[in-house]
Amino acid sequence: MLSLAVFYFVFLGTEYLFDNRMALYTDPTGVVLAQSYILGVSALGFLAYSLIEKWKSKSGNPTAFKAAGFFLLVPVIAGYVLLLTGTGYRVLLGSGCFLFLILGYLGSRIHYLAAQLLRGSRHPAKIVSVAYAVGLLFQFLNHNLLWGETVEGIFLAVSFVVLWVLTVGMEQSALPGYHRRQKAEDGETVSVKNAQEGVAAERISWKNPRLAGVALLVTVVLMTCIFATLDNTVTLAHAAGTMDIGQWPRLFLALSGLLAGVLFDLNNGRYRGLIMYAVTILSTICVLIIESGGSFLPGLLIFYVSAGFFVVFFTNGFIQLSYRMQDGRLWAGMGRAANNLGAVITGVASVSLLNGENHILTAVLALVLFVLISVALLWYYSCTQIVKAPEAMESREMSAGQSRLERFAKYFNLTEREQEVLQLLLLSDDGMQEIADSLFVSRAMLYRHIAALNEKTGTRSRIGLIQFYYNWEEDKK
Repeated sequence: MLSLAVFYFVFLGTEYLFDNRMALYTDPTGVVLAQSYILGVSALGFLAYSLIEKWKSKSGNPTAFKAAGFFLLVPVIAGYVLLLTGTGYRVLLGSGCFLFLILGYLGSRIHYLAAQLLRGSRHPAKIVSVAYAVGLLFQFLNHNLLWGETVEGIFLAVSFVVLWVLTVGMEQSALPGYHRRQKAEDGETVSVKNAQEGVAAERISWKNPRLAGVALLVTVVLMTCIFATLDNTVTLAHAAGTMDIGQWPRLFLALSGLLAGVLFDLNNGRYRGLIMYAVTILSTICVLIIESGGSFLPGLLIFYVSAGFFVVFFTNGFIQLSYRMQDGRLWAGMGRAANNLGAVITGVASVSLLNGENHILTAVLALVLFVLISVALLWYYSCTQIVKAPEAMESREMSAGQSRLERFAKYFNLTEREQEVLQLLLLSDDGMQEIADSLFVSRAMLYRHIAALNEKTGTRSRIGLIQFYYNWEEDKK
């Protein structure tokens, strides 16, 4: 959680510093466009992490990559120096693009490592939301307690180095256990405790993970069109000197993120889609208020309340989806990459609309986006299903305190691994390949476990095994 919080602080703080510096050398529209450029470059950094890791694994020389990562800190610090002392548009844009390329790579790495540490958590959205809120609080304090941009920039550079060190620590604690589970084969003695916890705490299952991933990508990009328009409105006001976005309104963003974490985890995440749909309605109303000439402050507050929900939604959504994808490194941080890419796509168009006089066109486009987002959300949730937690399924307990599954496993002398396989078969409607992926075993290995379960229980198929389990009574021999 700390690493995610520091990442949010460094990423958002550097973006804020970049906007302030660019405002000295270009007009508000130029600031918004420059911000779009650096966000687009950061999206490339997010996508590059998976490719670099594959390259590293094929090279057979990970030490060289670690050394390169250490020496990379030198140009990063130089980038912050240029950002603070640069005296031209091109110098600032170049340093900003370099810093956000590295921040994108680092962000993708952090999201992937955080996903491995969060696997098995019963409150994933709350953890993400707390990290986001803490990062925003750091930024608020950095802006208000430290004097001058120079000190703020130095603190950001130091925080970047700290973030790099934290990721090294995360890698050492998160990945060894994960790779042990991935390489587990028949006959090996490995601990499956973490895998069991991951299955027990999983709240959402995907009928088609790849299709769900595409649907979520489309949803996030479309939502970003709304939120990027609102963000550009705020940036234009900030660059023009009419509003300082580094002050107290940022606290609403942190509070909305915390509230999102609490609400998204309610009833095993059952209301997540409905809540996000309501937030989308609120955001569309915000655009209509601003375009109709309404007060800027209410629109600003609505923007911050909505944006906090949006960040927690796409971050948590892609982290959970990454567990079911073949390349988890690519998908864990895909939410931030899609959000930044959507901001680039929206950047030029939104600035033209906001600076133009055709407010009716802007309002119509906002309503069209709302309809498209509604369809995309429906598509995404048609690819998912809510999985009952084991404790809900096992509501009837014996006085001895053992669950039905534990009694069943003891009665038929099931091994720990067989009990784990049975538990997932009972909870999931996924295909055999998806279940095998969840257990980090081959499909052939999964069939062998099911065959052993069939033999011990006298059943002949997966469906027969499940039916037998629910009809089984302990007092019948």
